[in-house]
Amino acid sequence: MAENETKSESKQEKYISRRSWYVLLSLILVLTMLLAGSVWFIIDNYHKYRLASETLSENKLLKEKFTGLSAEIDSLTARLKTMEEWEDSIRKEYNLKEINKDIRQMGLGGLPFIDTTFSKSEAAFNLNYNLTLNRLNQLQSKVDFNYNSHKEVLEQLQLQEELYLSTPSIYPTYGRISEAFGWRTHPLTKRRNFHNGLDFANMVGTPIYATAQGKVVEVGRKKYFGRYITIKHKFGYTTKYAHLHKILVNKGDTVKRGEIIAEMGNTGRSTGAHLHYEILRYGRRRNPYNYLNKQKQEIVVTQK
Repeated sequence: MAENETKSESKQEKYISRRSWYVLLSLILVLTMLLAGSVWFIIDNYHKYRLASETLSENKLLKEKFTGLSAEIDSLTARLKTMEEWEDSIRKEYNLKEINKDIRQMGLGGLPFIDTTFSKSEAAFNLNYNLTLNRLNQLQSKVDFNYNSHKEVLEQLQLQEELYLSTPSIYPTYGRISEAFGWRTHPLTKRRNFHNGLDFANMVGTPIYATAQGKVVEVGRKKYFGRYITIKHKFGYTTKYAHLHKILVNKGDTVKRGEIIAEMGNTGRSTGAHLHYEILRYGRRRNPYNYLNKQKQEIVVTQK
């Protein structure tokens, strides 16, 4: 009887001991899981904290960048304004068509738009971003408008310079005007006729100048003109120089405005040493007197 009780108690102790181990193992497992979960939680939150900290630092830097960008836009806008004032003064000085201020403002063009890239960010930051973006787009539009405007001015100035150099507008020689353009009594025939140019009287050998840049199309001698030169210029102009003593250019030569092309003489039908000078525009003779010492701003492109 006693022996059976002892065996029963022994079995019970073993059962209790095994149960205790299960409980202990379970507790260890739970604690291990809790510990692992805590470690993961700490690591995950630390990572999120770092990301949040980095994001805040980036946002701060981005705000500073936007502030700097805004200041740069203001600086560029001010420089662009100065360039517009320069252009206006050039247009006024050279009698070019001026641009109305309202048209310049219209040159900004375009409607403001919203970029949703940072729509989920801080409201003030998102607003600042969109305002800066729209100002930048307006500046780009204004730059494009002014580029085309400046290009137009450059093209007109180049045209005006070429027109100036190609228009007979300087004295062809030194001397007094001995015969004007128009009706007169011819000094040799005593008949009334139309004098197609200006006569400049001086000594034989006085230099003769090309009154505009162009190409020599005729060099020769005629009964009435004596030795002569004909130069063709752009914009429909042609100039003729007659009664020459010596010719210093050849047919086909390109001459510059103010270049010496001949010497004054007394060849052909002439009463003394002088230069007979003519200007034609699209084949029609013009009064050379109206072109003498003509200023650049006075020379404009006209119809025939």
